[in-house]
Amino acid sequence: MDSGGQLKVAGFGLLRLSNISYDKAKLSNPGAHVDPSNIYMAPEVYKNLIVDRSVDSYSFGVMLYEMIGGVTPFHHMPAEEAVKLMCLEGKRPPFKTKSKSYPPDLRELIEECWDPNPVVRPIFSEIIVRLDKVFANCSKHGKWKDTFKLP
Repeated sequence: MDSGGQLKVAGFGLLRLSNISYDKAKLSNPGAHVDPSNIYMAPEVYKNLIVDRSVDSYSFGVMLYEMIGGVTPFHHMPAEEAVKLMCLEGKRPPFKTKSKSYPPDLRELIEECWDPNPVVRPIFSEIIVRLDKVFANCSKHGKWKDTFKLP
């Protein structure tokens, strides 16, 4: 959280990448810096494939799911098993059964962010526009009035 009370999400540069092109990279030392219990890790990082910025969208989708649901994906199992389930088998945790606990547009955004296919994942400029729309709709209907605020 910054000095103004705004929540900031950032990577910590723990992965070392070797550039393949201006927008593609690969892990420079596979396995050495990958935490097998990192639930936010995109499948292509886990599998040591070529990566691009879509890995950040994946991580954001997992984080958004956790923020909305209050639990990590597959919280009932060890993190290493959950990561394998998500990265190797393409499984995703269920959403709460009460769809009124979060806007449907937000669920759709989460599902696109953590899509197994990196091409499907939205870029952050699109994510911001969509989150603004979710916020505007929630404000109109009085939902999440005091708990869902964007800068």
